[in-house]
Amino acid sequence: MIKKTAFGSLILLMIVMAIATMVEKWFGTDTAHAAIYGSPWFVALWGICGVVSLVYVNQQLGAGVWRRKRGSRMHKGFGVRGLHIAFFIILLGAFITYLTADRGYVHIRQGEKVHFYISEEGAEKRSLPFDIKLLLFDIEYHAGTDEPADYISFLKVNDEVQQVSMNKILKRDGYRFYQMDFDSDEMGTTLLVSHDPWGIGITYTGYFLLGLAMIVLLFQRIGWKGVLAVLVPLAGLWYYISQINPMTPVLRSPMLAAHVSVIMLSYGLLLAMMVFSIVALSSKRLSHKFYRWNTALLYPAVFFLATGIFIGAVWANISWGRYWGWDAKETWALITLLVYALPFHKTSLSWFRHERNFHWFCVIAFLTILMTFFGVSYVLGGIHSYV
Repeated sequence: MIKKTAFGSLILLMIVMAIATMVEKWFGTDTAHAAIYGSPWFVALWGICGVVSLVYVNQQLGAGVWRRKRGSRMHKGFGVRGLHIAFFIILLGAFITYLTADRGYVHIRQGEKVHFYISEEGAEKRSLPFDIKLLLFDIEYHAGTDEPADYISFLKVNDEVQQVSMNKILKRDGYRFYQMDFDSDEMGTTLLVSHDPWGIGITYTGYFLLGLAMIVLLFQRIGWKGVLAVLVPLAGLWYYISQINPMTPVLRSPMLAAHVSVIMLSYGLLLAMMVFSIVALSSKRLSHKFYRWNTALLYPAVFFLATGIFIGAVWANISWGRYWGWDAKETWALITLLVYALPFHKTSLSWFRHERNFHWFCVIAFLTILMTFFGVSYVLGGIHSYV
């Protein structure tokens, strides 16, 4: 029963998220968030999935289902359990943010002092525990061009001079301020205000534990040589992307190279798996060989995808004040991650133990990559759409 509930709720989540991206396309962002993303039943579904999955994994580990190779009685304890605990902590942090966090906006003209912000939900004024005064708003430009490189608000918070710019947050007494907009005469600024003193810390703790668990499992699965083999192209991608000098201020962050490089390496590995599987389905002689290759590639491919998603979440929190906004590309990247995580559970899902089934999975699952990379841009749109 627990097994069916765990995997059933996970599959249901993927279906609901896919439908939600279509609802947003057809009926608008507000409708999608009100009816699905921000609804109590959607939050409850995530909660059920998280709790039941953690219980099921602990049962499996307690029964000695996952063991190391060579007949050892030792479990993959920290890796497997840590991975699922990390996801649970991330969900817990998101739930606390959902219950307690507050967001809003403050507009200040140069020389003006304010001690309140306007809530995101409406026109309600909410007090700040300190005063903010705008000393100066400034735009930095790329050398020799009229293209903005950064937007900077110089503020006086009580008696301290502070500044807020793109990808640079002002933190004060549990409040976080983000540069969002400015007046056409460049004499005023609009800041986003976020008050989430508990949820962010818990969520980031989950990210840290997730990273440790993935490193442990990656070394257990492919060893030092395998890890070094995937780090070489990753380093090359990171160096190439880090040399790009983006014109858009929000993209001028060191996180751009990290986020894009690990995502692209993941997509490249998943593409290779798809090609190997197509060949394997056409050749019985190569089927087992490519099955072993693909099962080895699955771990770095999925873990790099997870790493890219969560680097993007941290970057989004630095830039826009929220680490997850349910943009269509974010949502489909998460769907892709969950789909490709299914073969990790071949002990519980016997269908994946058969070589031919796994090859078919690698071919069909790649459709989620195509949807994430191309479908969002050309069909669904959103802030990550590039057409």
